[in-house]
Amino acid sequence: MSTARPLHYARRVLPWLVAVALMTLLVKRIGGEAIADAFARADVLYLILATLGCTAVNFSLDAYSLSRAISWFNAPMTFKQLAPVKASAYLVGILNYNVASGGIALWIARRCRVPFLEAVSTMLFVNVVDALLLIGLMAIGIPVLREPVGTAVQTIAVVAVVGFAAQYAFWLYGERIALVSRLWAWPIFASFRKARLGAYAKLALMRLAFLAVFIGNYWFAVQAFQLEIPARQIVAAVPVISFVGVVPVTVAGLGTVQAATIYLFSEFAPEAALLALSLAVTAVMTVLRALLGLPFFASVSGELLQRPDEAAAAD
Repeated sequence: MSTARPLHYARRVLPWLVAVALMTLLVKRIGGEAIADAFARADVLYLILATLGCTAVNFSLDAYSLSRAISWFNAPMTFKQLAPVKASAYLVGILNYNVASGGIALWIARRCRVPFLEAVSTMLFVNVVDALLLIGLMAIGIPVLREPVGTAVQTIAVVAVVGFAAQYAFWLYGERIALVSRLWAWPIFASFRKARLGAYAKLALMRLAFLAVFIGNYWFAVQAFQLEIPARQIVAAVPVISFVGVVPVTVAGLGTVQAATIYLFSEFAPEAALLALSLAVTAVMTVLRALLGLPFFASVSGELLQRPDEAAAAD
């Protein structure tokens, strides 16, 4: 019997098991009664309304910035064309971010009449810019972060700077180096070959606005739970929490995000309140994003399931 199938199932089940284990440990350590009391003290309506506004703004920024990247590297794309697809991806991304990104790439390939791997390249480019920007924000917050987090962030930032410089030089000059010229020409790297510093900077500015609203969402949540956490600590810690959530250890960062929130804010608020805060932010944001994508999911899925000739006829 081949080992491929058991390994496939293990990769899918393990993140769920780790998430459940982490959440069980946190709840047992803090106590369910204390967590419930923290929820009872929170202004949930305020949190929902604030998150609703932040989600609407962030969705607009997210879809617009991606439409610009597609226009630069693939074919002209408007916010209106992309918005339903991005909304549907929010719904799918709750369970699997990679599947959601792949769905957008497939839609780009069909709509823009470009090779699928070139569409994937654009998605990768946006992800790389997001990662670099997140690391940059983490680095700015180093003076506020407690140790050993500050040292870890400093190390990550240095590696990121060196890595970015190396990859940018590779896309500029890799074609001339015989040993790597074939790798340089792969379609999945098409967007990186085309991109210059101006494209990185423009996209980073748009994504910076997205991250600023995301951090603001956490500030509103802190107010909803009536916690006294300094704004500078929120600005410094939320990028780290986001970075931890992206690491594919658990499903959608469940457990790891809560543990990071407690660790980074433990000097300013009780653990029960911090766990309740993190769970509430995650739950409300997830539900609102799902509701945003639900009206468009059927039509976008139908478009993706069409055969290429049917899609061409529909266009």
